[in-house]
Amino acid sequence: MDQTNIMVVEDEGIIADDIARQLADIGYNVVAIAYSGEEAVEKALQLHPDLVLMDIVLDGKIDGIKAAEKIKAIEDIPIVYLTAYADKKTLGRAKLTGPSGYVLKPVDRRQLNVVIELALHRHNADISLKKNHARIYGSMKGTIEAIAETIELRGPYTEGHHKRVSQLASAIAREIGLTDFQVEGIELASRIYDIGMVNIPADILREGERLEGMKLTIYQAYPEAAYDTLKKIECIWPIAYIVLQHRECLDGSGFPQGIKGEEILIEARILAVAVAMEDLTSHRSWRKAFPIHEALEEISSHSGSKYDPKVVAACLKLFQEKGYKMEG
Repeated sequence: MDQTNIMVVEDEGIIADDIARQLADIGYNVVAIAYSGEEAVEKALQLHPDLVLMDIVLDGKIDGIKAAEKIKAIEDIPIVYLTAYADKKTLGRAKLTGPSGYVLKPVDRRQLNVVIELALHRHNADISLKKNHARIYGSMKGTIEAIAETIELRGPYTEGHHKRVSQLASAIAREIGLTDFQVEGIELASRIYDIGMVNIPADILREGERLEGMKLTIYQAYPEAAYDTLKKIECIWPIAYIVLQHRECLDGSGFPQGIKGEEILIEARILAVAVAMEDLTSHRSWRKAFPIHEALEEISSHSGSKYDPKVVAACLKLFQEKGYKMEG
């Protein structure tokens, strides 16, 4: 079995040599010793060690925490901090870098071995999880995109409708600062949010905003129909609930459940704005497409009632300040 390559970062030579000897005795390969933060970054990016033992307090322009930030911004290398003592503020900074563990100085060989093995185990588990996550996402996305194409052929849409909704919803989610996992959920839900419309008569779909009476009741059942279909699919994202709630309004006037405010998933609140923007800027049989600036005005006029103000603000910022454009 290949030895684990470890880089030691310690500005006191005697301590660095002692730690290196202990690591070698345990069975690790010390690929390098760095004596400053700057040297640590340079050697880590050059040698790609399996793990870095990083002293928090280092001489030079950057300390161990800053060095760890720079390394992890480029390389997915687990960092274990070495420390004799650190105040709460310093430990708080260290925690933000997502360390894989801490070893107290003076270093105890048994503790050193245990912390390193746990760090390597967690890192390898994370890599495996990410690979599985990517595989699951890719599989779900491919299936959902195929379904979306079928829905577009039947519904009152222009080509690429679901793609545009998905792209805008994802952009708003990133602008707000949602996690990558949440963005993935929004991307998937946006592609299939109206699967519940497949059983609605085409003439009802074509009437759109002019619906009333029984036709309106039939139309407003589509989120629940979509939920009933999607909840049967085993999925790590809350796609079924996002789809169920995307026609709810912040003030409780939406459908199908009439929930309001924070009861509505943030992903669903984002999807609501993205769907509205796509609908407003698309040609319909009963009206022409709105120009972007008019669509934004319409969305803004319902901020705080239909739509979440922070979602509306993020949407406006994308179009008005960052040059976002609806494809097609």
